[in-house]
Amino acid sequence: MQPTVLIVGAGPSGLVLANILAAAGVEFRIIDKKTGPVRESRAAIIHVRSLELLDKLNIADPVVHQGIKTNRVEVYSLGRPSAEFALVPNRYQSRTPFPYALLLGQHRTEELLVDGLGDRNVEWETELIALADHNSIVAATVRRPGGSIETIGARWVVGADGATSVVRHTQGNRFIGKTYELTGLLADVDISLPSGSTLPWGALRLNLTRGGFVGMAYLGDGLCRLFGAVPPELAMHDKTTAISHEAYATVGLDSLQCWFDDYFFVKAALKRAEWTALYRIHSRIAERFRIGNVFLVGDAAHIHSPAGGQGMNLGIGDAFNLGWKMSLVARGLAHERLLDSYEEERYPIAQAILRNVDRGFAVEATKGSTGTWVRDHLATRLVGPLMYSHWFQGLVFKLFSQTWITYRRSSTVGGDLRLGMGLAPGDRAPYGTFEHSGGETTSTFDVFAGPEHCFLLFEGSEPDENLPAVRQGLDELAAQYAIGPRLQLVAWPERKLRHLYGVTKPSTVMLIRPDGHLEYVGSALDLDRLTNHFDRYYLRRPA
Repeated sequence: MQPTVLIVGAGPSGLVLANILAAAGVEFRIIDKKTGPVRESRAAIIHVRSLELLDKLNIADPVVHQGIKTNRVEVYSLGRPSAEFALVPNRYQSRTPFPYALLLGQHRTEELLVDGLGDRNVEWETELIALADHNSIVAATVRRPGGSIETIGARWVVGADGATSVVRHTQGNRFIGKTYELTGLLADVDISLPSGSTLPWGALRLNLTRGGFVGMAYLGDGLCRLFGAVPPELAMHDKTTAISHEAYATVGLDSLQCWFDDYFFVKAALKRAEWTALYRIHSRIAERFRIGNVFLVGDAAHIHSPAGGQGMNLGIGDAFNLGWKMSLVARGLAHERLLDSYEEERYPIAQAILRNVDRGFAVEATKGSTGTWVRDHLATRLVGPLMYSHWFQGLVFKLFSQTWITYRRSSTVGGDLRLGMGLAPGDRAPYGTFEHSGGETTSTFDVFAGPEHCFLLFEGSEPDENLPAVRQGLDELAAQYAIGPRLQLVAWPERKLRHLYGVTKPSTVMLIRPDGHLEYVGSALDLDRLTNHFDRYYLRRPA
């Protein structure tokens, strides 16, 4: 089968993209040189925005069912309690249906994403060995199980094949950045505590030490995730310091125990290690996220320190952004130029996250006496008072949840109305609950569920006799475009929702993108401006 899309790499990013294409009925093939989904926990934290996107694919419920909801972060300094804060503070919990971070091993996340494909199978043990973009078609040469060679022709190829991406290398696409001297370690271990001792499972426990910070969290199945910096002698002792972008190396149980005793300040024995990964920390980004008909998502496009658990979540956002656009263009519902906005929108987001992670990592890795004293003494003391600040609570929520991500500068968003509440076209459409006329409670996310476009029409605070005509005009406009049947029309007079969306004028119309961001905001009485927006990116139905 010659697919429309060839996805190289069946990790979380590639599988999310495959799920979007499958839901849209787009022909694709997804290959991976591995024998199957990873068996290790690896990236084990899923943040708010990723859960919201997975919910659009009907995958969030099983993911949440298998994971551990985690919202509390406990900060220690050299083993002494220093501060505590919430990833989603109380005042922000009504802003998402998923007010927590979710701990779930990557192997389970991948299994659920594979299940979501139904009868669309991942082609395991299939390795990309060459790639040539011939403008109208991309020819991918792959090695099948058993060694046979096949050439696959596809309209687009998406590299989701990790930090050592073959797709990126075939395009001569440089991976710009640096490698830090500090070595990090991930380990999933079975901990034996002394009789009568307990650990606060359900929280992330961070300990700031003289060598950086380390942390631990319960993953389920009797395993605890240990993570953080390791001293140089441990890396040298094991002789396993990873020097490539994603090479992991194992660490013996005795070395793990020494690291645990010296850094974690918890009296416990490590009974066994399910998985360990010693690695060098990199901060790199591809020169381009798109070259011709070849795209990059996830670790193939960017890598950074795993601190904060942003990497896999950033990749899921990449895949969703590219997926809904690619599915519309593939089905002849949108102009090809819509795909140009993938790099335009996601590149600045990846750059911003790399900058933020680098800043935090610079504090962690500092070796000077002054910097070390600030980190070990002043930083932890500041966290406690700051946690009561609304500003700090909002910063924590936005940074970790990735709800701060906006596409305000994208050429694909527009309109002529200014909104209140700091909201603008390109932002994530806010979450809130309201009552139907029948008295049932629903949410804004229920209204625009699924990876489809949706119209929202806001009435004024008083009944508007022109509303039926306005609705008819929007219905007729939607019917002219190929994506029209997928548009819903909802009239919202509730004061709570008008305030939530910053609406000050009656007959305000919003176009919500399939990824839940505001694409257009304007007056429903000015259909010419809205029509111009549609004509720029979407195709009309044949006459």
